[in-house]
Amino acid sequence: MGRIEMILLSRKDILDLDVGIGKIISLVEAGMAEHGRGRVENPPKPGIHATPNSFIHAMPAYFKDLGIGGMKWVAGYPDNREIGLPQIMGTLILNDMKTGAPLCLMDATWITAVRTAAASAVTAIYCARRNSRVLGVVGAGVQGRYNMMALKEVLPSLAVVKVIDVNRGAAESFRRELGERTGVEITVCEDVESVARGSDIIVTATQRLSEPLIRDEWFGKGCLGLGLEIGRAWDGEALHGADKFVTDDWGQAKYFVAQGAFPFGLPSRHLELGRIVTGQEKGREREEERILAINTGLALADVIVANHVYELAKQRGGHQKLTLLEE
Repeated sequence: MGRIEMILLSRKDILDLDVGIGKIISLVEAGMAEHGRGRVENPPKPGIHATPNSFIHAMPAYFKDLGIGGMKWVAGYPDNREIGLPQIMGTLILNDMKTGAPLCLMDATWITAVRTAAASAVTAIYCARRNSRVLGVVGAGVQGRYNMMALKEVLPSLAVVKVIDVNRGAAESFRRELGERTGVEITVCEDVESVARGSDIIVTATQRLSEPLIRDEWFGKGCLGLGLEIGRAWDGEALHGADKFVTDDWGQAKYFVAQGAFPFGLPSRHLELGRIVTGQEKGREREEERILAINTGLALADVIVANHVYELAKQRGGHQKLTLLEE
């Protein structure tokens, strides 16, 4: 019987590999293209819910032509910030698709953050106006930050950011730190309406909500909306009144409706991001179109990024290994 061992990668190990946001975006775009061509197994993510506002999801994916696959096991516990733990934590395992043997176990907290923002950036490539200048961000946490950086990567024209957070200190840190890092003018706003009105792109990166934050009348012509809360932050008129509704996977979106997401239901017409990337469907066609994109988060994005990290780690060497089966 053969020996089976796998590489172990901590968050520090992954960060030390210094994979840039531009590379992450290109990987996620390639993954979405494979999905659009029907060459990925990516079933809707089942979950367990130990507390009313928490989840732990199993997220497997397999790229048929690329021969890579694995699964992320990710937890979301919003109250963790009160005890000094990340709200989102996860691990990801890659498997050999020929034998099923595990290849690598890695932290998935950073990967989850960057691949989510990268999906927003890929959406913006095809659905935002090319000359977009003003970005509105509701939520100055991890996702608000990574989304801003990813969007700036694909839309260099972004020059003004308006931000709000329930924690004023978080918004001020966002303004100070990302303003210095990107050179963008960042303003902390007093209300969500001020963030939304006049923005070319609106990102809502909040937690589970009891009522929507973005009203239809604040969602201006030509704007791209990016909702990260599975339909909870945008009111029903905005959701159903948008000229186009985009999601990363229609089947998973419908699955989440059954789980209580999308409280205003799903629009009757939709586009899938992967099919837009491959040219089978059209993203933005007119300057004045209002496009709302609510990506539900696909395991394929985690797996394709994780595989790149794994290959880099193998090249560098020196990482801890776990022996599962002796010869």
